[in-house]
Amino acid sequence: GSKISLTDAANGTLAKQSGISVTKTADGQLSYTIIPTEESSAEEGTGSESSLNTISTPRGGQYNVVLPDGTKIWLNASSSVSYPVKFKANERKVILTGEAYFEVAKKLKAESGGINGSDRERVPFIVNTRGQMVEVLGTHFNINGYADEPLIKTTLLEGSVRVSRNTSEEVILKPGQQSQIFSSRNNIKVVNADLKAEMAWRDNQFFFEDEPIETIMRQVSRWYDVDIVYKDDLKGKTVWGAVPRFSNISRVLRILELTGNVHFKIEGRQIIVMK
Repeated sequence: GSKISLTDAANGTLAKQSGISVTKTADGQLSYTIIPTEESSAEEGTGSESSLNTISTPRGGQYNVVLPDGTKIWLNASSSVSYPVKFKANERKVILTGEAYFEVAKKLKAESGGINGSDRERVPFIVNTRGQMVEVLGTHFNINGYADEPLIKTTLLEGSVRVSRNTSEEVILKPGQQSQIFSSRNNIKVVNADLKAEMAWRDNQFFFEDEPIETIMRQVSRWYDVDIVYKDDLKGKTVWGAVPRFSNISRVLRILELTGNVHFKIEGRQIIVMK
């Protein structure tokens, strides 16, 4: 039930729960590590395998998390991920809102009857977001599941993932492919992904290739914590371009205006979008 502001917290151990040490590292990430049995003490929290931690980023914020199994998660702005303090022996499951990039550790478990643990099985890693389930064993992928976006996009960079909907439909993605699920439909569409565009946020960039103005401005709103107001109907207008994401918002808007398709006016924390 407690909240910790990672921006304000000093580096070092923040909590101990269920045999897990939660640490803020000097390079700006949250790390979960297993405490050796001899170091565990009665001072630890009373969490269990069912205890959930949630890390949330505000608009304009990013954060990295390393889970106890070694899985690394990069959270984009205005996103959150919930996960057990300690994974179950046969399942690793997290819940995502917003956007995150995952590098899933290939966690193995020893099966009974094996010789020195030689009979081993990979423990599935599952990500739930907006009615979509992604199941992986060890892979690199990105999920964009913001509630204000018209579709959920899962982009695979390495390995293999199974994407399923609340229906019986499921698809297996290959590296370079992207699944798309529209809120208004149940079917899953698979396309070849534009990896440079999908992963630009990890490189602190906005990168647009014929993107609708509305899509771009949702990204700008999340990163710069501004409200977007449309003075004119700009449906069908698209933009090409790239700009560092940490640039001043005025520079971003100026570069977008160079396309000739759109103009902007800044009024306080509002961005007025015009033809």
